[in-house]
Amino acid sequence: MKVVHLIASSGLYGAEKWILAMMRAMASSQTESVLVNLTDTDGFPSAVVSAARERKLVAHDFYTGGTFNPLSVFKFSRWLKTNRVEIVHGHGYKSDFIGLISARMAGCKIISTPHGWSKEADKKLQFYEWLDRFLFRFMDYVCPLSADLLASVQHCTHSDKLKLILNGVDIEEVFAASAYKKKSDDRFRIGYVGQLIERKDISTLLKAFSILVKNEQKIQLIIVGDGPEKQCLEALSAELNIGDHVEFTGYRTDAVSLLKSFDVFVLPSRLEGIPRCIMEAMAAKVPVIASDIPGNRDLVVHGVTGLLYPPLDEQGLAEALLSLLDNYKSRVAFSDNAFELIMAKHSNQRMASEYAIVYTSL
Repeated sequence: MKVVHLIASSGLYGAEKWILAMMRAMASSQTESVLVNLTDTDGFPSAVVSAARERKLVAHDFYTGGTFNPLSVFKFSRWLKTNRVEIVHGHGYKSDFIGLISARMAGCKIISTPHGWSKEADKKLQFYEWLDRFLFRFMDYVCPLSADLLASVQHCTHSDKLKLILNGVDIEEVFAASAYKKKSDDRFRIGYVGQLIERKDISTLLKAFSILVKNEQKIQLIIVGDGPEKQCLEALSAELNIGDHVEFTGYRTDAVSLLKSFDVFVLPSRLEGIPRCIMEAMAAKVPVIASDIPGNRDLVVHGVTGLLYPPLDEQGLAEALLSLLDNYKSRVAFSDNAFELIMAKHSNQRMASEYAIVYTSL
């Protein structure tokens, strides 16, 4: 089978890493996987295409000629026919829209994996996400990656076309990454990896950290990632007078190596699907503290695989961090339990085997 993973990507985040993990696990004599990134600008390879090629995966940028250019549908349909593609696998509203029409014109099957919805989207994005859910009724399959996402789309298409396939992480890639060497000051490292956007609520993490710094000087906060909130967060760090203890690394290709150097990983989001960064931390045996929201709760069982705290509650987060700061036994117990969970339910191999059944049925 020849399967195209179709995305319109602006970086290398959760959905992009999902595709790369899926393609690596799906490599076999029965399936040929190709990544196609829809791009509005022609030029250098995109971040996701470059990352795929580094992993020896087949990937291309497809120039659409502009945002929702109608001609792109005909161009991509011809590309699908020329390359004898049998299944298009969409990831996101733009790829679902262009992929659905192009696939039908080319005689391909099409499925979609919704990766999550925006909570505080503007009206334009709200419309695009509504359109995406409307298109689900015309797909051959819709495969949400969490129980909450499944519940959010059950009204969008017939139940026979819905299949829950839990999110998975590239276990081999996490294992292969070498841990970033810590500096000699032996500070306790608290870390975050991901986009610096409003719904990630990094400000609550900074405020919680500022509470700890008052009494615990040998701690450090590492924030790995980039995004529109970066300048505001740096300003907040200065305002809280914690700049000497906080490092904003920006976007890093070796994010997993940095993650493996953390003593605790924190995800303070207000909204998540089923977060890949938590799965990566668990696979790396880094203890996790996360906001008590759907998605996070799918992975973090409070007091078993990590700790949960009420969202937007900096005092609650500070107390959770403090409880692990000097409790090595709890950190080890949480990380061991979390690792077992990931290996049993959230490996990319398990995910790929379930998608192989869907592909074959089509």
